[in-house]
Amino acid sequence: MFTLKHLLILLPLIIISQSVHAQSGTVQWQPCTNSQFDNWFEDEPPEALLCGYVDAPLTYSVDAKADKVRLALTRLPATGVKKGSVVVISGGPGLPGINPFMSDDDIVAKLTQSYDIVGYDPRGVGQSTPKISCGVPGRERPVIDEHDISASEAQARKTLAACIKHTGLETLKHMGSDDAVNDLNVIRAALGEPVLTAVAYSYGTQIAALYAERFPQQTRALVLDGVVDLSEDDFTQQLNQARGYQQTFQRFAAFCAKHPDCPLPGDEAGAVEAFHGILRQVYATALITTDGDQVTADDVLLSTQSLLLWSDRWPELIALLHKVNAGIADEQVAGLIDENAGEEADDALSVISCADTAAPGSDTQLLRQQRQAIRAASPFTNYLKVQASGLELCDLWPVRGTLEAHVPVAAPSLPPLLLVGQRFDPTTPWVNARQMATWFKSPLITREGDGHTLVLNGIDRCVDEAVVAYLLAPREIRADKTCR
Repeated sequence: MFTLKHLLILLPLIIISQSVHAQSGTVQWQPCTNSQFDNWFEDEPPEALLCGYVDAPLTYSVDAKADKVRLALTRLPATGVKKGSVVVISGGPGLPGINPFMSDDDIVAKLTQSYDIVGYDPRGVGQSTPKISCGVPGRERPVIDEHDISASEAQARKTLAACIKHTGLETLKHMGSDDAVNDLNVIRAALGEPVLTAVAYSYGTQIAALYAERFPQQTRALVLDGVVDLSEDDFTQQLNQARGYQQTFQRFAAFCAKHPDCPLPGDEAGAVEAFHGILRQVYATALITTDGDQVTADDVLLSTQSLLLWSDRWPELIALLHKVNAGIADEQVAGLIDENAGEEADDALSVISCADTAAPGSDTQLLRQQRQAIRAASPFTNYLKVQASGLELCDLWPVRGTLEAHVPVAAPSLPPLLLVGQRFDPTTPWVNARQMATWFKSPLITREGDGHTLVLNGIDRCVDEAVVAYLLAPREIRADKTCR
């Protein structure tokens, strides 16, 4: 996610006056049940949910043109007397954030009684406009063997050309985290909130942490769940994620071996070899579902990586591997593959990542060495031998990314944040949360278990109690806490 070869202290790239670019309390809220919002939701939205828009500048530079982005928002009003708003910052990058899910249990009800819950689609994402598009929907994209270097690189060039054609180069330049942080401040002002209260998940914690640095006096309370370490460059982040996933795969293999349908042995080397055998079998002869869709080896790998995150889904992963190993692509297999395909976020994920981290002209040999190190750190993913790495989309990006790795600096006026990390989270390793909590001089909640993001979702009562208590009274002195 970051490209700087060494760490530095990053001063705010863009300074915004406190007048920002939206007048206080200017969102024109309407019921989300109105027909104009029909395409916002797959399911019927809650009856009380309100929908609206906030306009923000495409770019916040001093000499910026008048071009705008329109951000889609939802608001679930407080059930009692309102004290403020909690903005939910989605992950990804590239995941929609309108109508965020929160548990309706008694713990979260203490928060929703007095706080509106506001969700939003980040710039370029979901119902916000202009929308990031590279032209071709996920399932219609040509299936390219990523192990064929020349074909993979050629497809990356085609994708870049399509992104520029369908989204526009000037828009692509401003789809990164730097502008998204300023959008968050515009949203705060448009909500009529003098200071921001927010809960951020995964990649969204990067936006929240940068906001805390840039706007300390406009910060009230920020919860960071599944924490991105701002000091890590893109290579370091990917390397640590690869190590984390390998550790989780090893934990899964030990669990799987105790199940009669498990096709993997309990030891790490044997589990990796057996898993590779399953993937190579599908690679040689793709499975076809009852609906006629093709299941590829990479589909199985992606679903495995997704299902590894939560130990309560490991039985489903066992069933997936058992059936795929037997050449079965039934309704359960098709459902798990589709669930984890992630097609809608593909374009936004790629574009936002490149807008953040692209370093055109980087040493190709160094890139190949780094990617080989990432592959070596996660052996279970390497079911085919790769001799070298071709250039990827961000390597071909026409402009340099605007985000640089740095050790964050907490201003004296910044109130305490609250960070949440799970001990065996492979996507955002626990050490990220520990390090960021130290730099921001803030307490850390550690959940002893597997998983990636959980706050206010009813997964762990101990965690949710601590989070709600913080959001209601963020200035109280708190110590680190462990939930088991």
